[in-house]
Amino acid sequence: MATTKAIALADLRSMIHAHQADVDSVFQPLDDATLAWRPAPKEWSILICFDHLNQTHAYYHAKITRALAAPVQVTGDKDAYRASFWGRVYMSFAFNPRWSFPTPDALMPNSAPQRTALADYLTRQQALLDLFKTLDTVDLTRTRIPIEKNISFNLGDCLKILVHHDSLHIHQAHDVLAQVQ
Repeated sequence: MATTKAIALADLRSMIHAHQADVDSVFQPLDDATLAWRPAPKEWSILICFDHLNQTHAYYHAKITRALAAPVQVTGDKDAYRASFWGRVYMSFAFNPRWSFPTPDALMPNSAPQRTALADYLTRQQALLDLFKTLDTVDLTRTRIPIEKNISFNLGDCLKILVHHDSLHIHQAHDVLAQVQ
C-alpha cells in the first residue's frame, strides 16, 4: 500500500524520537552490571541488543550513502512511498515477533560491548533524523539499495526496516531488563 513520503517519514521520525526517549529514560540510568546481564549464556544482554542495532545501522548507512550519491529524484506528483517486492517479503517476516532469524555475520554484535553502545545508538539515531532532512527531492520508492546478491530494497524499505528493527530489539532489551529486575 502506498503512502505519501511525508507521512512515511513522519511515522518513522515519531518512532525514532520514542526510541531516543526510551534509551535516555530507561537504559542510560542503569548500572553497568544490569546493562551487561544475560538471561542465559547464549542470550543477549541489553548492551548486546544495542551493539547489534549499531552494527545494523552501520551496515545500512553505508549502502544508503552509496545510493544517495546519485538518487532518483522525485518527478511530478509521484512523491510517495510503496514497499518493493523484496521489502514486503522481508518486512512480513521480520516485523512479526513470532519469527526469529539468525543474525548475519556482518551484523553480529560484540559479545561484551561497553556502555558506549547506548551513546553510539543515540548518535546513529540523530544521524538518521538528519538524513531525513536531505530527502525532500529523493524518490523513496525508485531509489534502489542493493542489499545482497540479487536482492535490493528501495530507500523507503531500508528506512522502515531500520526503525522497525530497532523497535524489535528495544523490546528485547526491555524483556531482558524485566528478567534482571
